[in-house]
Amino acid sequence: MKRAFPLLPLALTGACLMPGKATPSPLCNFSITDTSAWVNMMPGPGGPPRNLTVVVEIEDDGLSRRFEPQGVDENGTLKLDVVEWGPKEGLGKIVYRTRGHQPERVEIFCDGDLITSTDVTTAQ
Repeated sequence: MKRAFPLLPLALTGACLMPGKATPSPLCNFSITDTSAWVNMMPGPGGPPRNLTVVVEIEDDGLSRRFEPQGVDENGTLKLDVVEWGPKEGLGKIVYRTRGHQPERVEIFCDGDLITSTDVTTAQ
């Protein structure tokens, strides 16, 4: 007697591995309450520090996150990815700071999807 479905297990395995949009990761499942980005141009010893600060305030869900920079595109937009961070306690905000970086806009991504963007202001 012939086996009617000798390739069925292989076909089912292939169906499970088909590309598609996975369910959102818990890392990206958060609510944003405020977003801001600014360059500090306040006078000080040696001139203004020119520090860029990006802050995304979120509803604290117990997960810690940080930003990982992905560079600045040709339009002057800084791209940041939200990634997991070591401490187990959430902070209610995600903060990025760098010196001497002055993009015009910031776009924030999580799992490859744009979640928010903001213009960069100047604090003088």
